[in-house]
Amino acid sequence: MLEWVEKYRPKTLKEVAGHNEIKEKLKKWIEDHIKGKNPKPIILVGNPGCGKTTLAHALANDYGFDVIELNASDKRNRAAIRHIVGTAASSKSLTGKNILIILDEVDGISGTEDSGGVSEILKVIKEAKNPIILTANDIYKPTLKPLRDVCEVINVPNVHTNTILAVLKRIAEKEGLDVDEKTLKIIAKHSGGDLRAAINDLEALALGGEISPEIASKLPDRDTERTIFDAMRIIFKTTHYDIATLALMNCNEDLQTVEEWLAENIPNEYKKLEDIERAYDYLSKADIFLGRVYKRQYFGLWKFASALMTAGVALAKDEKYRGFTKYSYPSVLNLLTKTKAKREVLKKILKKIGEKTHASSKRAREDLELLKAIIENNIEMGADLVRYFGITKEELENIVDKKLVSEIFKIIEKKKKEEQKEKKEKKIKEKIVEEKEKKEKIEEKVEEKIIQKEKEETKEIKVEETKEQKEEVKEEKKSKKTKKSEKKEEKAKQLTLDAFFK
Repeated sequence: MLEWVEKYRPKTLKEVAGHNEIKEKLKKWIEDHIKGKNPKPIILVGNPGCGKTTLAHALANDYGFDVIELNASDKRNRAAIRHIVGTAASSKSLTGKNILIILDEVDGISGTEDSGGVSEILKVIKEAKNPIILTANDIYKPTLKPLRDVCEVINVPNVHTNTILAVLKRIAEKEGLDVDEKTLKIIAKHSGGDLRAAINDLEALALGGEISPEIASKLPDRDTERTIFDAMRIIFKTTHYDIATLALMNCNEDLQTVEEWLAENIPNEYKKLEDIERAYDYLSKADIFLGRVYKRQYFGLWKFASALMTAGVALAKDEKYRGFTKYSYPSVLNLLTKTKAKREVLKKILKKIGEKTHASSKRAREDLELLKAIIENNIEMGADLVRYFGITKEELENIVDKKLVSEIFKIIEKKKKEEQKEKKEKKIKEKIVEEKEKKEKIEEKVEEKIIQKEKEETKEIKVEETKEQKEEVKEEKKSKKTKKSEKKEEKAKQLTLDAFFK
């Protein structure tokens, strides 16, 4: 069954109560987008329950846009904004429709834990082709100035009491409630301009049965926050179902925390054993319903858990207990607070082990037990593992005796120094080798040059020798030729003489 806030949420701008001027601005803005004029993104600024998100959704419905919505206070990091919104900034939906991007509660991403959130939104705005509407309760924080500079800021005022009254009348009529206008006026006035709160109050009173001006007048004003001590006082001091169920209205605590407070303080308030027994019985039933809510996501059981926890415990007593009771902080929560730091350190250690061993947190926990056993039995190996996993001294002190931790980190420091020494020696050796190789290379080059020079000289000598040999051969040939010529002449001369003497 839907809560009335969702059941009666306006689907179109026409159904949205009030804000006529803002509705016209939004229409013009979306029509400019459709025409391709690409106007600035809009930031709707106003108190909770004034209708910011409803206006954005109604606008999308009126113009046939699909909606991609991210509550910035739930997913506050750069990766989430890029993953969920980034791809939608420039594309159409799977149905082929245009997309309207809604970033709710952007003022929830201004803290140091949300590093990169604002810059990622600015990046998305710069790249976006689709229209973007941001909502915020307070946009005037210094860290959000970059967003104000690139967006059009529209202030959404609280809903007027008369407008809230008209909406409550319509819901009461549709739900068949027997309620007069005076009661509805009281609810509207107590809401402080928060239409969502007024609808929730009406539904809460309707669940209680009787809706009267007397009961409605006990509603808390929405501009005051109720502390857990106020809630305890109302539950323990009343015997009225309706008043008890409203005890948690405006109390900024979740039901599990309220349950711990009640469990701690029932014996402080109630004196009769039967009252205590009945109160714990109701509380245990409430715990069963809460378990179903968290484990199986049966959110419809939430209201039954709340009723058993508040009205059940309140009506467990036969009569009111007079006098002042000092309510104690729950010992369970106190213990959790004291051990929170240790649990956070344990998570870090398990994460480091899991990252190195590629294991789940459950398996990492088993590995941690093994690591502790190794440290106790073989401190040298334990030191190596501690160093491998990157576990710091402060982290290790949460799981191992401090004396062992001191010894382990002495070993680690010793090994670090040895490694640094080895590293230094290795560098020196490498430098010596490098210098030696360099020298050898120079010598090789010198030797090569000498050999080359010798070769060139040898070649020159051979060339000279060849020339000389050629000259000698030439001279020899010339000599032979001369001798031959002389011999021939001699012979001719002899023949002439012989012929003469004959």
